Amino acid sequence: MKTMMLGLKEGEHVKVHCTKRTFNMEKDFEISVTVEDTDQLLSGAWLNISIIQVFVTALSELCFHDDCHPNSIGFMCPEMISATMLKSDADRILLYMTRSMSALSSKTFILCPYYEKSHWMLLVLCLSKREVYIFDSQQKKRNLMIKEPLNNVLNNRDH
Repeated sequence: MKTMMLGLKEGEHVKVHCTKRTFNMEKDFEISVTVEDTDQLLSGAWLNISIIQVFVTALSELCFHDDCHPNSIGFMCPEMISATMLKSDADRILLYMTRSMSALSSKTFILCPYYEKSHWMLLVLCLSKREVYIFDSQQKKRNLMIKEPLNNVLNNRDH
């Protein structure tokens, strides 16, 4: 990524193509990554959604093209499942989660980078067990906004 950003000035960005397959979206889209996004990551200051989306896109493409068990993992889009999106359009997000779980029903795990209250964590859905595992560097008990809607979709889906 740092190589992609060489020669760009502050405020400039690159666009990374993301196929609809990666995050179970209705159409392909572009991810905009700024010089500041990269600088914040490399300095250890901040991890943001653009960087996570680019990483997941690269991981997805690697698995899809390199035959590294592409049926074992799938992804949900961190932008679509963020607390901000849940607050602004909960019905749309529930539909997205339902559609994603249906499309990814053959996967062993669905990885869901999740952002709430200025903090990133990773939610890992195990569809066969209908369980959600939370990987959180802060390791504190918290009531996540996504918990109830995600559990409802997970537990009410068809096998």
